[in-house]
Amino acid sequence: MRNCWLIRMLLSVSLLPAFGGLISAADPAAGPFIRMASGVSGHIHPAACVTEKGTVLVIFSQSDFRDLRLTRSEDGGRTWSEPQPFAHTAKLSIYPGALTTLADGRIIHIWNTWYPDANRSSGKSRFPQFSISSDDGLTWSEPKSLPKNPDSESVLRHPIVELTPNRWLFSLTDKTVVYDPETEAVAPFGDGRNHGLTPIVKTPKGTLISGSGVRSTDGGRTWQPVEPFPAIKDNGWRFDLMTTSNGWLVTAEVIGPGVGGNLWRFVVSRDDGASWDFDHAVEFYNPGRPIGGRACPKTVQLDVDTLGTVFYDVDAKQPGGPGVFFLRTPLSKLAVSGAE
Repeated sequence: MRNCWLIRMLLSVSLLPAFGGLISAADPAAGPFIRMASGVSGHIHPAACVTEKGTVLVIFSQSDFRDLRLTRSEDGGRTWSEPQPFAHTAKLSIYPGALTTLADGRIIHIWNTWYPDANRSSGKSRFPQFSISSDDGLTWSEPKSLPKNPDSESVLRHPIVELTPNRWLFSLTDKTVVYDPETEAVAPFGDGRNHGLTPIVKTPKGTLISGSGVRSTDGGRTWQPVEPFPAIKDNGWRFDLMTTSNGWLVTAEVIGPGVGGNLWRFVVSRDDGASWDFDHAVEFYNPGRPIGGRACPKTVQLDVDTLGTVFYDVDAKQPGGPGVFFLRTPLSKLAVSGAE
């Protein structure tokens, strides 16, 4: 019975094949999930952001290590444009990255490009590249690159933190750095520690929270451990961390064994990241079977009252087969009576 909502939703999905057509849930009673794409495989790993105009952008990999596609929604994630190839990566072998909306309204898309490296046992390595849009994600600048690391892969999976217009914080596998977009200079961040491939966010109070389980109130010069902390330290590339306009922090934990686990749930901090409310975690995806793939959910704030989460499930036996999905969640659903 727990699968009924998913079956109803998937059977009601419609796809208009023309360029710019919409993917939408045709039946309002179909359930909360909207199928955004089908036929996906491999490292799908979606990225998401909300633009200054309120457009929701999602980029995901249609096939393993290639074919990044961009889709957009202008109605809060209820309907989506037909996903289109991201031109700058069309001829590259890539690993998906992140989307970030900057304070001036521009959007930065970062991906990771594979390149031959005879010094590595795999014969290849990765480094980040990025492109910027100044028109709501319709067109994108020529790519720029962060330096390659001859000793290690350098990979980004989470949105950057814009500390100032000329100080962008990148949390990479091999180092945590500040990048100057004008000079292209790269410098160590804060106390110089490597947070690894985990998200770092800045709260409305200016506090920095790292997915490695630490918190800084002095701009990264010192860090204090937070215990207990959501289970996102290991395999940090797969987990999300975001802030809301009311000052909360939201992350997603996976519960269950295997590659994909059995369910995903939201965990919230309402005290600037000093503690986390595990007692009131909110389940948001439970198909009643093992989840196909790692899901890699990304959550953004759609408006003052609503969150939006994109994730994937490649279970071939689900109606419609492997797909990328979107969920709208009222922020009030994560509240606790009497909590500020």
